[in-house]
Amino acid sequence: MAIESVEITFGIIAMSITTLLICATVLNRYILHYEIMWLNDLALYIFVFFMFLAFAATAAKEGHISIDMFHKRVFRDHPAGGTFYRLFLVALSIAILLIFLPVTYRFMLKAVQYPEYGTLLRWFNTSWLQIFLFIALILVFMHLLVILGRDLKGFIKVLQTKSPRERE
Repeated sequence: MAIESVEITFGIIAMSITTLLICATVLNRYILHYEIMWLNDLALYIFVFFMFLAFAATAAKEGHISIDMFHKRVFRDHPAGGTFYRLFLVALSIAILLIFLPVTYRFMLKAVQYPEYGTLLRWFNTSWLQIFLFIALILVFMHLLVILGRDLKGFIKVLQTKSPRERE
């Protein structure tokens, strides 16, 4: 999907810039003995943007190692149970997200109404981080809806498929 590509591309760019800024900070501090304080703040703000994008990209790629391991071990021989379990997890994730979305929406509205600027980066509106948190959660929600639709189709297909015992 195009949205996933944009999320991953911006995530890679944000992480690369953060890494370069941290390297510049270390170089300035320990080799040149000239500390530029605002570089750390800028790196932190960009890193936070990266983390919010990582929420959405991880949801799109359905990445969660421990849940995947549990799923594969417990439901190895039970495709209907495994499919239902995946459906349950996605539905639970959507339900939890729906609890947090109104909170982050109000948080975003306050950030728009009362902008706050960084102390060392006076031009950087830290309210952007609060706004972007809501946008990232909306992206996660959209990815979860797509996954839910796909998993529902898979669940129906598994239920319609006869097991080897039923075929005999």
